[in-house]
Amino acid sequence: MKLTTAALALLATVDCTSAFLQPSVKRSHGGLSPSSFGVRPGEKRKTWALPSTTTKRNDIEVVPASEITQIMGDNGVAADSAASKFNSHAVSPDAVKNAAAQYIAKYKGESGASVVYSKLQEYGVKVVNGYSGGAVLPLLDQFHVDHPRHAESGKTPITWITNSNESSAGHIAEGYAKSFPQDEPDLPVGVAVATSGPGVTNLITPLQDAICDGVPIVVLCGQAATVAPKDAFQSSPAVAMTTPCTKWSYQIKSAAEIPFVMDYAFYVARHGRPGPVFVDLPKDLQNQVVNDDLIQSFVEDTLGQPESDDSSKELNRLARIVERRRGNGSSYQAIQLGTNGNGLSFELDQQQFPGTEFALNAVTDDYDCDYHADHRPTNKVYQYQSDGEEAETTINGDLTIDSPMFQEMYKVIKTAKKPVIIAGMGCNDCPEELKAFAEALQIPVTSTLHALGAFDERHPLALNMMGMHGHPTPNFLVQESDLLITVGSRFDDRITGRMSEFARPAFQAGKEGRGGIIHVDLRLSERAAQVKPTYFVHSRGSDFLKTVNEAIKNDPSLADRKKTLEWVEHMKALQKDYPILIPKFETQKIPDPENPAITHDRTPMSAQYVVQELNNQLLQADKMDEAIFSTGVGIHQMVAAQLITWTKPRQMLSSGSLGTMGVALGYAVGAKLANGKKIVIAIDGDGSFNMTFTELKTVAERNIPVKIMILDNEAQMMVEYWQRLFHNERYLAVRNEKNPKYTVLADAFGIKNIYCDAAEDLPAAMAEFLFADPDEPVLFHVRIERTPCLPLVAPGEALENMILEDTDFECDASAAPS
Repeated sequence: MKLTTAALALLATVDCTSAFLQPSVKRSHGGLSPSSFGVRPGEKRKTWALPSTTTKRNDIEVVPASEITQIMGDNGVAADSAASKFNSHAVSPDAVKNAAAQYIAKYKGESGASVVYSKLQEYGVKVVNGYSGGAVLPLLDQFHVDHPRHAESGKTPITWITNSNESSAGHIAEGYAKSFPQDEPDLPVGVAVATSGPGVTNLITPLQDAICDGVPIVVLCGQAATVAPKDAFQSSPAVAMTTPCTKWSYQIKSAAEIPFVMDYAFYVARHGRPGPVFVDLPKDLQNQVVNDDLIQSFVEDTLGQPESDDSSKELNRLARIVERRRGNGSSYQAIQLGTNGNGLSFELDQQQFPGTEFALNAVTDDYDCDYHADHRPTNKVYQYQSDGEEAETTINGDLTIDSPMFQEMYKVIKTAKKPVIIAGMGCNDCPEELKAFAEALQIPVTSTLHALGAFDERHPLALNMMGMHGHPTPNFLVQESDLLITVGSRFDDRITGRMSEFARPAFQAGKEGRGGIIHVDLRLSERAAQVKPTYFVHSRGSDFLKTVNEAIKNDPSLADRKKTLEWVEHMKALQKDYPILIPKFETQKIPDPENPAITHDRTPMSAQYVVQELNNQLLQADKMDEAIFSTGVGIHQMVAAQLITWTKPRQMLSSGSLGTMGVALGYAVGAKLANGKKIVIAIDGDGSFNMTFTELKTVAERNIPVKIMILDNEAQMMVEYWQRLFHNERYLAVRNEKNPKYTVLADAFGIKNIYCDAAEDLPAAMAEFLFADPDEPVLFHVRIERTPCLPLVAPGEALENMILEDTDFECDASAAPS
């Protein structure tokens, strides 16, 4: 979905009860609608009123607030006799344009860069990461602590952090957003700022990483001036490059439209499936000052213009006024927001808040495209018949316990004998509802990588992570189940194995009416995209779980729940028979360097052994709930996912879909900036860490107390193992023969460091790493042996066909994984 500039401005000027918009609005001017974009607890709704008499400006009629109040009545509900008068004034196109003009006028006198900074403060942004450059200097200057704006406004300046490069700035913004505390009044978002040209290109990887994993970040980059010659210094086609890897990418055309651009950027980044947004800021427009002429030009030439025959112009148009029709055939004015053919409609609503000029409510009955539906779940249930035909049943737009479709689905849920819940990222917002559901019906719960911790793995029903490197038990159970309930996951290939073999008993149970696959997702476009379910529920995971839990609470037939007893016992047996194996090595006698007659016991270690020790110490110290972990990509990543006891949502920060090496340190820095009281631990491999260790500069400069553990086996072991399986051990580009001495590297930055290369020293070294220095960064270099991460679902094989032990295994060379 996309909110355009003019649209959001309207959202800002009005009070709106729709829950679909949520930034905090603190400025004294209208800004985005506080309720649309979120009101801080206890904050009074902000409104503004038009002049007390009807006036005309540029042929736009301004209706006085007093008249609107009379039309609406004291309770804000329009009387039938006044409805026509209300419609002819309050929601006329001219009135819409007037409201937009008054909204933008609140920023009159500010430069474009100043407006950007003002909007960041409105949205509760506390920290911005970035790097300097000529094209972004006007915006950069706004962050300086001595800038006069801070004294004039009395607001706490946004903390600016200079990174070692733009790519790291993007990954820090991701880590900040991924781990943002859920008890904060603002919705999560990370912000990065950089210059044009290479500043933009260095941010492509973080943007793609964020779009793949659904991470809300807003990236603001400078650009050569609009009057600069073609191919000017450090100019680049930034929007063209970033459009494929963002939810929305846009270059501003005027300082007057920046309020709408920023409103839209934050809305799009935070709503629907979250993701990245890119805003390109030409340098001359950063310096341009908002004035009446610019405001008038935007309102008349963008918002107020009728649709043009020029398709390219229309595709890049931010806002327009459109007419929509209700189910009963009546028409009303709406604002279409968005560019590039993707947009959302918002209805002007004057019926709930007398004395305000406008409110924008999401148009919930306009589902002509998946883009709209992907941002506004309908709470509908789609049933797929056994003959393959789709039969859609709409329950008055609601997912309710008394609807026939829900009751039919609920009957399947409560009567299944071998159910499994697959908890995806959509469960991170509702761990308590997930737990209540699982406990009530005694259903085992497995998690995807991004949902680790959504279901506390100390719980007896916890199956841990499933998939390519998942625990054996969830993989076995998914393949044996008669009902899969997948909440907030998109059936990524890393969790399904060979698609044709995935969950075949469940599919059969669906055809027979005794089970099947239930897929819950807020994006309608995910309906049957990978797996064709028995039921697709288009809702948020929390809404689905709350509805099911309500049904369970009111169901007396569940007083004596025994249907899954045998299934749970089977789960326990599998967990006992198929644990994650910890590779161990023989102890060696090593002569003392000063006295060769004396020997010391030295036992080499595996990645699994080290991570297991880390996990045990945190559990024994009762600190696991206080910990957040980041990883790079490789063996260390999957070992951490397997062997850490995940207890809280958003505890695991990792690059899942894109598999971006080098993110661990950036994610950890971002997580610590967002969660100052948490223990933040980066678990990295040497290959991954080598890509971005320059960010130690930022850690040292700002004394950011992150814990950095490098599992050093001098290899990209995951790829090396694939070369062993599929390429006859022809190893190439997988060995790191000249790694730096990481302790010396840490010394160079003034960071405390610890080294360990034997199991005998690990407990003490790990304790010092974790607990001795809570207020300063620590680097822990651990030398390990090269071992694969097992289990591994054999590529091209069914989910249950796993390599469980490090023995010779014949594989189909054509099925090598990516």
